[in-house]
Amino acid sequence: MSVFAWRRQMTRHFGEQWVPFAELGLKGADGRWRTFAVQVDSGAVISVLTRSAAELLGIKPEEGERVELASIGRQPHPYFVHELTARIGDLGEFTMRIALSDREDMPNLLGRLDVLDHLQIDLDPSLEETRFSAPWLDADGRRIWRHLLETEAAILAKWGVHQLPSPVDEAARRFVNRAGQLVAAAAGIAKLHRDYEFPLLIRSLFELSLQFEYLMADPEDRARLYLDYEHVTKYRAEQAWLRFPGLIGRTLRDSPQRAKGEERNRAEYERVRLQFARAPKRPDQTRHHWYPGTLRDLAGQLDRIAEYEAIYGLYSAWAHGDPWTAGTNQLGHGGLIHAFAYWARVLRLIADAKGIILAADQYEALTKLATGLAVD
Repeated sequence: MSVFAWRRQMTRHFGEQWVPFAELGLKGADGRWRTFAVQVDSGAVISVLTRSAAELLGIKPEEGERVELASIGRQPHPYFVHELTARIGDLGEFTMRIALSDREDMPNLLGRLDVLDHLQIDLDPSLEETRFSAPWLDADGRRIWRHLLETEAAILAKWGVHQLPSPVDEAARRFVNRAGQLVAAAAGIAKLHRDYEFPLLIRSLFELSLQFEYLMADPEDRARLYLDYEHVTKYRAEQAWLRFPGLIGRTLRDSPQRAKGEERNRAEYERVRLQFARAPKRPDQTRHHWYPGTLRDLAGQLDRIAEYEAIYGLYSAWAHGDPWTAGTNQLGHGGLIHAFAYWARVLRLIADAKGIILAADQYEALTKLATGLAVD
């Protein structure tokens, strides 16, 4: 990734404004690299350089293909298109077409042509900088991403037509919503090229898919447990925040709505808590999950112990500051394709349970991804 600070520049009508800039490296006729400061202009189709830039590169503009270009408020003017070897930062070389001018009264511009084929550009007004990076998806990844989005849309479009018993439908809706959020977060990480964050999201998606697989093995009873456990979590969270020191805790303790909210949450908690007693002899203590036992127990029931130990074990160590993982810059992982696999598991379970008929290629893709295989 290469980052370039914006610059303040006087405009004709609007005073001084921030302008995105970058440093564009070009290989001249003598094989040497020269670097030019260029304005990043997403509205420009082709990149443009002045005659002095062409001279520095040892190129005669008029030897290129002549085109007529015009900017806003200006008459068309002749430019000459040349193909040059370019690079921005450390992102590798690529070939781009550039329109060279025979005049100087114009800025050097970085346009879209041949640039967006190779680079991802992020204009960040918060930090007043422009970031250039490699595209976050290759052709195969883009195809899988779009295919899964289309498959999810097909399932959601038929959701109401193929209803499950009320608690199961609601539980399934929450699982698919959460899976979508986690995959969107994984996509955001991929766009920023922060691969070191993937283990946390892959672990979350694995846990989510494992719980959903367990729920759908006995859907009605387990869906009710899953939904009822909401009141345990809510009550525990309320009590913890009321004990929280400082301004937040004090504000909650002094709230005029506190008594009514506590009464309502406690009533719901008391209604459901015996379902989640840790042991018959300790009905006053509720377990830490809606399901009995541990996540490892679920993995054992679903014949996924090896997966649990490899994925959840290592990535939990990463999340909890384990001494070995804390000394490692990045753990090996499958990246987005791994996230896609757990998303596909959730979607396939829903499609199967609801009896939703998908296109053959959609269901085949879900099946392959759900078992950890890329789509051919």
